Amino acid sequence: MLNYRLLQQLAPLNFRDERKTEHLPDYLDRVAPRVPFIPHNVLSQWIYRHWRGFESNWSFLDLARHRFECEQWPTSRVLTQTGSRHMEVIDRWGEMLRHNRYVRRSWLGEYMLTQGTWSEPIIVLATAPDSRYPDGQLLPQPYCLLEGHHRLAYLRCMADDDLPLQMEHSVWVCRPVHDA
Repeated sequence: MLNYRLLQQLAPLNFRDERKTEHLPDYLDRVAPRVPFIPHNVLSQWIYRHWRGFESNWSFLDLARHRFECEQWPTSRVLTQTGSRHMEVIDRWGEMLRHNRYVRRSWLGEYMLTQGTWSEPIIVLATAPDSRYPDGQLLPQPYCLLEGHHRLAYLRCMADDDLPLQMEHSVWVCRPVHDA
């Protein structure tokens, strides 16, 4: 259920004008104390950096009723248990890593190709079998990718091409809190 009060608190100030948008350190100073249940990394990487996408795609999640845990997942778990309604785009981005030298030389492409993992954890939502988007479409099971589409694309490509990968990758898991 949409939590308008929480959304108001999470919005970066002046986000409609990129030249005047609140700077990240100021945002974290203002917002983090109000939402101690959301880790700073999640606030920075997902909500602040991708505010418009967060607001339009994920505002139906009441994050006050969810908790985040950073876990270490083996590559096979990331690849087999993480889905998105945008898998065709993820596949295209993986192909870009494979065939486009500019993508391979980008800061993220270069980082992942040399380190065998991502620079920041991806963020996934643990979904129940009946979890749905507001339009009624089922959410991917058992984990729906919230943030990290390029990173997932590159990891999938690297695994398909048998490139060197770390044994495990950091993943923020967002799980609903059930009332006791």
